[in-house]
Amino acid sequence: MKYFKYIFVIIFFIYGCESNKNSYEIVKRTKTISKNNCQFQISFPEIKGLPDIEKMDKLNKALKKFPEHEYYAKDCGQKKAKSEILGDYQILLKNDSILSIEFQTLIQRENLKTDTIYHSFVINPEKSYKSKNGIIGIEPKQILPNFNRGMIYPSIKKYSMKNNKHINLLAYETNSNYIITWAISQKDFIIYVGGEGEWYGRSKIKIPLEKLK
Repeated sequence: MKYFKYIFVIIFFIYGCESNKNSYEIVKRTKTISKNNCQFQISFPEIKGLPDIEKMDKLNKALKKFPEHEYYAKDCGQKKAKSEILGDYQILLKNDSILSIEFQTLIQRENLKTDTIYHSFVINPEKSYKSKNGIIGIEPKQILPNFNRGMIYPSIKKYSMKNNKHINLLAYETNSNYIITWAISQKDFIIYVGGEGEWYGRSKIKIPLEKLK
């Protein structure tokens, strides 16, 4: 889904900067999007203080567009599919070697049910890196040296069976090359499931980091 746009994003995410303790901060920005006679608010993070200003500006442009809230608002304003959209984010982990962000697109349907679409963003703000196998930013192994997908497979299968959720479990088998959506916090490894291979998730599962060491 929207592969060319993600290639554009990945290019911007291939960047590097010199080590500088406490060299950056995150500022919360908001904007209003008008689409199909609807208006909705979204919030997004902006990075300040990286040494390379040009690359930081490119990265911030990507962050502003990354969750593609406009795409999920395509039906807004239509009588048979009216919806209200709210875009937000949460900083899960921020230090000199890891920046982990969770984006949420909240879609309120006519039946008052709210669907949440998750996107995630994990980089090392101090070092150059390249995306591999379509995974944006750093990979889990760069944070957890012993990590392999087979370690999280049991937790995801258990969640799928318990909650009757359709999840492509093949994506979580050892040596799988499926695109997965993940993030990390101080205590948990977080997987966003339900959109395997498509750069997003519909539910999130927290797995304690101590289980993956």
